[in-house]
Amino acid sequence: MFQAQQQWNYRYGPFQNRFRYQYVISRADEALDGFTARRLGRLNLYCGQDLPLRDLRDAAGKTVGYVLGIAVGTKAEHGTDALKLPFKSSSTRFWNQFESLLDDAAGRYAFVVQARGQSRLYTDPVGMIGAVYNPEDGYVASSTLLALKRTLRPHPKYDFDVIRNRAGKLTLFHTADEGVHRLNPNMYLDLDTLEPTRFWPRDVRFTPEPSDPTAVYDEIIRTARANIGAIVQDYPCSLPVSGGMDSRLILGFAGDHLGKIGQVYTHINNYATRRDAAIAAELCRVCDVEHEVHDRRDFGIARRDVRLNQHAFELTYGAPAAAPKEYQNGVFQGVTEGNVILRGHQTDLLRAVYVFRPKNEWRDPDWQIERLLVVPRADFTKEVADRFRDDFLAWQATLPEAAMEKAADFMFLEVYSNSSIGTLFPAIWRNFYISPYNSRRLITLSLLFSETSRRASQPVFELIEMMNSDLSQVPFDFEAPASLENIEDWRKGASSTRNRRDQTVERLLRYA
Repeated sequence: MFQAQQQWNYRYGPFQNRFRYQYVISRADEALDGFTARRLGRLNLYCGQDLPLRDLRDAAGKTVGYVLGIAVGTKAEHGTDALKLPFKSSSTRFWNQFESLLDDAAGRYAFVVQARGQSRLYTDPVGMIGAVYNPEDGYVASSTLLALKRTLRPHPKYDFDVIRNRAGKLTLFHTADEGVHRLNPNMYLDLDTLEPTRFWPRDVRFTPEPSDPTAVYDEIIRTARANIGAIVQDYPCSLPVSGGMDSRLILGFAGDHLGKIGQVYTHINNYATRRDAAIAAELCRVCDVEHEVHDRRDFGIARRDVRLNQHAFELTYGAPAAAPKEYQNGVFQGVTEGNVILRGHQTDLLRAVYVFRPKNEWRDPDWQIERLLVVPRADFTKEVADRFRDDFLAWQATLPEAAMEKAADFMFLEVYSNSSIGTLFPAIWRNFYISPYNSRRLITLSLLFSETSRRASQPVFELIEMMNSDLSQVPFDFEAPASLENIEDWRKGASSTRNRRDQTVERLLRYA
């Protein structure tokens, strides 16, 4: 039995329910209650009861693997039970063709593929699906305790009290166990040797910046909108909306598909999210969709259930970390169970959220290690930097020249996002969280813009203005007044909103 099973207590709820979106790959026959079993050559694949699973077939109809999760946007033919590739597995160029196809794949997914004498695992570009591997014992899984049968050996570089009580992070492809590693999402894992190899980016260039960005914006809008359309066509969806930029972009990208999203909502956990709810309500009014507010004061949860949720979460997460606020205060109950939740992850590249220093400092590891939040920033010291510097430099050495042109962004993509949402999303058992914006093509387009324009959020403002000027008129959280009680006072925005829109329209007219 895996450690997750050994440590499970029936009081936490059914094991198969809490691990409903997780998976295991093993060469042995495993007993995992409620998991769907598939065979691929010598590999056994086990998928949680609600993890989407489809066959992967080549152009001749031969099964060459499986697709776990949701992958949209590719040139593969999407059927109800299979994805059909537009090329044959016998082709000498199969792997190159397959990796090219993945450029357009958005969502939260893993491809387990066997062709031309090799078996490989590929994931979405930030590892939202979760992917860890245990070379010593030969297991691959979505979370650490599904990749271990022996007793966990705590990773010596971490203080687990800091992780449990002060929101410290496991990072740089480490897990709670020193022998289990997180996969870099832009490397494939050879399932025979359990060795990773980088496959992206290769021939991609992220420069120069387009002189007329409108063509890039058009492609971004068209692609993201098609991705959302493909997801909502096949799955019941919910969309969280706030006063920030990422969810507003998703609202704009959705376009006519917005009416097919069954639930648009905002959680209220504190004062900041109460402001989010007021702004989100105005955005939904503008878009003519119903808006739900899930206030923690309306969703009680027994203390015993909070404790049990916390114990269960530590096992699904694979480390002693705090469960999300929604699982502590009960507001998660407001979201329809089993729905796919559309999130705006990777739209934040349009804001260069992790580019804090000028380019000449991007090879300097220490400030970037600080931003990985191994410990709270107030506790960051040279000793912490010394502990992780070799790991950081080893990762950075794998970046090709083109990626070094955007090194700080790749740190955010491959290291920070992978170790945060790549750990969290599989651990959350009530809903399947996904981004329609995380294809490698959309990442490439987002990184074409300069750090200066992205740090000023210009691509965000311009995209929203192009898609729906009514959305652009609603103040962002940083523009809205301190009190949002009287909606007529702020509905049309403050002077900062008008100035922002005037500048945005002026730039768009200049491009024309």
